[in-house]
Amino acid sequence: MFYSSFYRSNRCRTLPATRLILRLIIPLLVLTGQPGAFASELRQFEGVVYPVEERDLALPVDGLIDEVAVSEGESVPKGRVLLRLRSQSAKFEAERRRLVWQDNTAVDTGNERLKIIAAQYQTLSKLFETTGTVSKDELNALRLEKIQAKGQLDNSLVQKSLAELEYKTAAQRLLERSLKAPIDGLVTKIEKFNGEWVSAGETVITMVDLRSVVLRTSVPDALARLLQSDQEVTANIDGAGQVTGVVTFVAPVADPASGLVRIRIEIANPNGMIRPGTRGRVLL
Repeated sequence: MFYSSFYRSNRCRTLPATRLILRLIIPLLVLTGQPGAFASELRQFEGVVYPVEERDLALPVDGLIDEVAVSEGESVPKGRVLLRLRSQSAKFEAERRRLVWQDNTAVDTGNERLKIIAAQYQTLSKLFETTGTVSKDELNALRLEKIQAKGQLDNSLVQKSLAELEYKTAAQRLLERSLKAPIDGLVTKIEKFNGEWVSAGETVITMVDLRSVVLRTSVPDALARLLQSDQEVTANIDGAGQVTGVVTFVAPVADPASGLVRIRIEIANPNGMIRPGTRGRVLL
């Protein structure tokens, strides 16, 4: 009787502790995916390597290609000209607009005419007030001519401003006939070549920045919750071996079909040894 009472009493006291232990162990088993495994046993999650930055480049205008200035696989700095369209007529138009803009004949003539009329009006006004040898009608006619001269000068100034805008527009259109590298990187693909027609918005050259790459993969939700931004992880990349990367993105939602969460791991690639498109496995 005494033993039975003692057993029931101790069983009641140890039951909460047992439940607590189970609560700690079960998540660890979920993370490892293997009953009886410890959390320190890392699992591999396979993914694909992508460039950190990839650009499909296009021109904003139609035209015939005059020159492709790079080759596939070539490393180019930001700002280098990659491709040019035939632009002789655009050059002529820009130059014509520049000459019109920089022509000051109308403005200079208007200024001089206004100065002369203003001086005449001042002289006649004094004569009208002092001697009366100038009639009121003559004074008003010269005053009207002065107003007209001022209006013509203002119009010439407006036309000059419009000519400047038209020149800048023509110069911008000329610039748009050249395609420049928007980033430092490698030319990976050329779609069009000399003498071919290209339409506005059509991809002509693809560039990538390979100074760093991204391994994209998916992990269980329980594991994703433990990952932090800028956390260092280890990965094995085909052809490059073991490398260290940094977690840069953990998706805020899980895939409804698989329950997995997308993550991105950025890996430095200063020597270009890691090739985008290859597969890798992250150890978590």
